[in-house]
Amino acid sequence: MCARSSLFLLIALLVMMLNGCTSLPKNPDRVQSTAISDTDDTELGKAVSQLSEGKGSMSGFSPLGDGLDAFAARALLAGLAEKSIDVQYYIWHDDDVGDLLSVALIGAAERGVRVRVLIDDIGLGASDEGLITVDTHPNIEIRLFNPRINRAWRAVESVFSFARINRRMHNKSFTVDNQATIVGGRNVGNEYYDADPNVNFKDFDVLALGPVAQEVTASFDKYWNSDLAIPVAEIIEPSSKSIVDVVKTVVDQQDKLRNSPYVQAVKNSRFVEHINNRSLPLFWGEAHVLYDEPEKAAGNVEKKESHLLAKMSEFIDQPKKELIIVSPYFIPGKDGVKDIASLVSNGISVKILTNSLSATDVGAVHAGYAKYRIPLLQAKAELYEAKADPDFEDARKKKKKSGYGGSSRSSLHSKVYVFDRSKVFVGSMNLDPRSTEINTELGILFENEEFAKLIGDFWDKEVKKYAYQLKLHVEDVPDDWEQQRTSLIWLEHLNNEIVTYRVDPKTGFWRRFGVGFLGILPIENQL
Repeated sequence: MCARSSLFLLIALLVMMLNGCTSLPKNPDRVQSTAISDTDDTELGKAVSQLSEGKGSMSGFSPLGDGLDAFAARALLAGLAEKSIDVQYYIWHDDDVGDLLSVALIGAAERGVRVRVLIDDIGLGASDEGLITVDTHPNIEIRLFNPRINRAWRAVESVFSFARINRRMHNKSFTVDNQATIVGGRNVGNEYYDADPNVNFKDFDVLALGPVAQEVTASFDKYWNSDLAIPVAEIIEPSSKSIVDVVKTVVDQQDKLRNSPYVQAVKNSRFVEHINNRSLPLFWGEAHVLYDEPEKAAGNVEKKESHLLAKMSEFIDQPKKELIIVSPYFIPGKDGVKDIASLVSNGISVKILTNSLSATDVGAVHAGYAKYRIPLLQAKAELYEAKADPDFEDARKKKKKSGYGGSSRSSLHSKVYVFDRSKVFVGSMNLDPRSTEINTELGILFENEEFAKLIGDFWDKEVKKYAYQLKLHVEDVPDDWEQQRTSLIWLEHLNNEIVTYRVDPKTGFWRRFGVGFLGILPIENQL
């Protein structure tokens, strides 16, 4: 009895301690700041002004489908920065790419550039000591979005404060001098930029210039000044290291990484080649930055009009001919299946690409999606699942051109939606309950038929090369001629043949069994 009483007392004390240390600071020492708007006289501002001459309110954008190009664009923008860099990410890994971008940001701060970094605490890979030390730089401020306050008991706090911790900032943007921004699906980590030999997330960003950059900065300001954005100095103890030590380390790291195979590959990327040749492809059109208000992460879910999907409906009518959905995590739910069925019944082609079981990095999400595959096909939607197999031919060509090879496995991570091949949405939003109801998201809706047609044409020519096509297989039930059984088959379109699979391709029994078990759990609204 004594031991049991002691255990209850210990648990009670732990709960009391956590309750006292897990609420966000009510009046943090947070200085409000907004965009530096007078940047037309910067080199980047002058270049954007020249490029946008005669374009009116339109913005220019260039697709970043290749990981090396995506990293090169960020590195070059950071190098051009003269007045400000605003960075907002869900994940920032402490790896080669994370180090290289940190080096670029500190280098900009050393030149006098104001650097604001807003990172979701759940996806933070860097150590608290590293964060607080870099934050002491007079030109750098780092804030954590909706952080765990008890840094020594973060995992425990995530359980006891689940209702708050469960809501995350999934937004991703990289904006320089209020003139140019990069928005899309990429976080900061090796796997997003062709720097991980084991896995490569096939992702998609856009580099956008002009008025759209100011809209992205305006959204950043809302998050930066929200009650959920806490300065790291408020929750992390001061470090014994000095910023002088950090700058010295940065210089040493720069020298070390400058001649690495990855950096050499970036220097040989198509983006750098286009910049050097002044031939970067730019599409011009009206652009709308769409995002969830930061209050969504505070649990204010009743204000649906402030959610990204509601805002998108202001600019997009129901498609008239075609809807292309590229979402790595795709859980339409019963209502979503009904909406897709309604579109198809009205003569609208609905084409969907998501991850296969062998390619997904989140088995639970695939479990939530799998139950809707047959209903989607019965509704006459076209359904494809991305392969995990590497494109050896593309990897061989990349290695021959840059000296840097590809990854051994790929996973779809792009979030792209194309409406009637006239409008394109690129951003961080998946079509699943977590994106639509729980997390906050950010993206840009572009109105440009040439760009939309480019993506549509790529789909027509390449989707069967990179993805399995799903079909229904209907067969009679033995001993009951009035009954039929409906199942799935996967078609792999190879050069000279079509290979048919009766179960999820390139997966083992236990993988399928585990995901099947997850599928019966009542967790869909959290996926």
